[in-house]
Amino acid sequence: MNITSSAAPATRQTYAQLMQAREAASQAAATRKAKIAEETGKTLSSASFSGPEHQKAQAKAKLQQIIEWLKIVKKLYANDPKGMAKALAQVFKDLKAAVKAYRDAGGKEMSLSGAATAPPPVAAGQENKEAAEAPDAPDAVEGAVEGAEPTPSGEETGADADDASTDPEKTAAAGGASIYEAVAREVRKSVGEDGLDFLKFVRGLTQDLTDLLATARGQATIRKKDKATDKAFEEADKALKSLNEEMTGMERDIRQAAPEAGMRLSLAA
Repeated sequence: MNITSSAAPATRQTYAQLMQAREAASQAAATRKAKIAEETGKTLSSASFSGPEHQKAQAKAKLQQIIEWLKIVKKLYANDPKGMAKALAQVFKDLKAAVKAYRDAGGKEMSLSGAATAPPPVAAGQENKEAAEAPDAPDAVEGAVEGAEPTPSGEETGADADDASTDPEKTAAAGGASIYEAVAREVRKSVGEDGLDFLKFVRGLTQDLTDLLATARGQATIRKKDKATDKAFEEADKALKSLNEEMTGMERDIRQAAPEAGMRLSLAA
């Protein structure tokens, strides 16, 4: 006598459902990632960001002017330590001004990130397709395969029943807020990484200038001391210190506003 178990087909059906759920979850994640990337690009290229971006462009142009001027400075004051110190003091001040302008522009963009990406009001009765179509988490579905018993619908009462109910308007609002928060975070991350790249360039340039100042200082030590030369180097050191403080402040601002900047994070995270 053969006894056929009905458990196997049920298990196979549940496993198939699990695979479908995983595939749906993967597609939903890819769609969400693409949506966030699209909205982030739109925000960064929006009219509200044009002002700060223009300010950044001017700061970058200033750096190029400084680089061209340095070519002349190196030749003009190659054997004049006092003249070199004075010239570098002014360069450090100009660099600080460029960093401050870039820092201010980035700060404006960080502040704009929330308002510029705010989701539109959800119309009454409008459903959020992404939230409605998104399957349960794979782990939860897998738990069902392993034999987790479903909760009888009759046991859902009170607040639990209210939470479990489907309200299209609330679902849409929650989904919109989720995308909004992710886009705002990505905008801040993009602005932060742009600022860090700018700082990296300025720091590299500053190091070259510091080396140039050290060379001039070495030349001054083998010459007759005079107060004018000493003062020129004091001014250069003071300007360099102020520049470094401005760069440190800018990086601190970025780390506080966009902790993810510089990290490789998925848009769907």
